Amino acid sequence: MWPAEPVEALLGIEPIEHTDTGATVELTVDPSHANDHGICHGGIMFLLADAAMGRASNSTMSSLASHAEIDFLTAVPVGARLRATATLRQERKKLRIWDARVSVVSADGQADVVAEFRGRTIQIASS
Repeated sequence: MWPAEPVEALLGIEPIEHTDTGATVELTVDPSHANDHGICHGGIMFLLADAAMGRASNSTMSSLASHAEIDFLTAVPVGARLRATATLRQERKKLRIWDARVSVVSADGQADVVAEFRGRTIQIASS
């Protein structure tokens, strides 16, 4: 597993695992991740899902995201532990489609899904 990207390190995103077809990252929501309503900013959840997708996608080839969208299902409080797990859904030549679930994980390991993400990556030429 490669080290965290600069933005992952800045936000406190921790790589948990990754394979050729999936990856998991986690983050504890702190006050700097909150919006004006005092809950986790949606951009943080999006970035967490994107980080999981990026780790999985780049495990076998250099790639960049070409599209992504997210549905937020519920608010996430400061202090919550978030986990994003990305899974490969389709692969066609240089294009891959990924699904990621963002969940709040409790101390006993229970996961409650709080957002659903779908993204596309495209292979780029290696340098």
